[in-house]
Amino acid sequence: MSIPYAQLPAAIQRVYELLADHPGPDTTAPPIAAALEISELDAATALQRLHAARLLDQLPPGDRYALAPWARQHATHQRARVPDSTRSGQNSRLIDWYAATACAAVLLMAPEALRFSASATHEAVPHDHVDGHRALRWYTWEHRVLSHVLTTAVDHGRSDVAVELADAIWHLARTTDHHDDLAHAHHTGHTLTHQTRHPIAAVFRAREAKALADLRHITDALNAAAEAAALARDTAEPGILALAHSHSGRVDLVAGDPDQALRELTTGLRHYRNVVDDHGHALTRRRIGQAHLALGYTADALCYLDASIGALIRADHRLGAARALTYLADAFTADRQPSNALSALGRAHALLGNSAAPRYRTGLDLAAARARYALGETTITRRLTENLITRLDRAGPGAAGDLAAAVALHDQL
Repeated sequence: MSIPYAQLPAAIQRVYELLADHPGPDTTAPPIAAALEISELDAATALQRLHAARLLDQLPPGDRYALAPWARQHATHQRARVPDSTRSGQNSRLIDWYAATACAAVLLMAPEALRFSASATHEAVPHDHVDGHRALRWYTWEHRVLSHVLTTAVDHGRSDVAVELADAIWHLARTTDHHDDLAHAHHTGHTLTHQTRHPIAAVFRAREAKALADLRHITDALNAAAEAAALARDTAEPGILALAHSHSGRVDLVAGDPDQALRELTTGLRHYRNVVDDHGHALTRRRIGQAHLALGYTADALCYLDASIGALIRADHRLGAARALTYLADAFTADRQPSNALSALGRAHALLGNSAAPRYRTGLDLAAARARYALGETTITRRLTENLITRLDRAGPGAAGDLAAAVALHDQL
């Protein structure tokens, strides 16, 4: 192997050596370019040359590369010869490129996102995603890499970057089914901020609880939610208290305890009245509507969900309003008003538009299937549920609940 390596230009050798330190399973040209301070064209050319020399494997969709398994030991040996100061600077820029690019993606995918972490200083210019669809596509390809980058940032003592990245991953992953990413990121964020007794430790723990619930790790989710509530009480900050109780109520809903969920959510709503957070207030109202729906109180569910939708639309939270309309449709179906359910879903589709929110679109399709079933339209219901099952079977682990719901409805046909 030393023969093809020795025959490569020094600039290409540097790319090969850097890959020994790359935190993820594979990579593309832009982060390599940022780390080595070269052009993306030069980085892409180097990766292609290394692949031609059989030192790298090329992965779908064609612009991703990974060290060939038998080349890693050699690359690590060569990387060890790089001066520590040079190596440290390159690794720092590599981490910063991913963190900065993730934060840039949040601005496009969730412009209304409430960020709790402080902005870190980055030594690399982020990639320009142009729009939310491209940002989601980037995250879909890079989500595994970002989990590794987060761990590497912690290992390198870059706690500020790690906390910022964990916060960003919440907004990148919550509308997808990659909730294993959420659980890992927020466990890391909680660990780091809890060590320094930072108030946002409660936020990370509460979000971790929600992610664990979506992964159906119910006992762990309930324990995390209880700890988040305790941490929030210690901070005595109304916004954090409200968020912790709201997420705790969400966990109770998934756990099948709507009575406890209603108590937690009502407490959260009371705390939200002391802070300026239209989104949090409206989201908690939506979850209260969900709790009433789970308890069979459809009139109360419709009232709370309608109030939530109005508040979210006034605040221009289009994704949140679309999600609330989905639950409103379910409430209409439960109240034997399936035609009104389909009308609500039409409004939700209009609000989503071209937004990148696959998890929310799944919710719309499930609600549509339930409404069609209530109307006796079994052929349409069958088509919708079969499409959902096919799609969700290939989705991330956070899709488990939606997949089970689609299968259960299909089995009723």
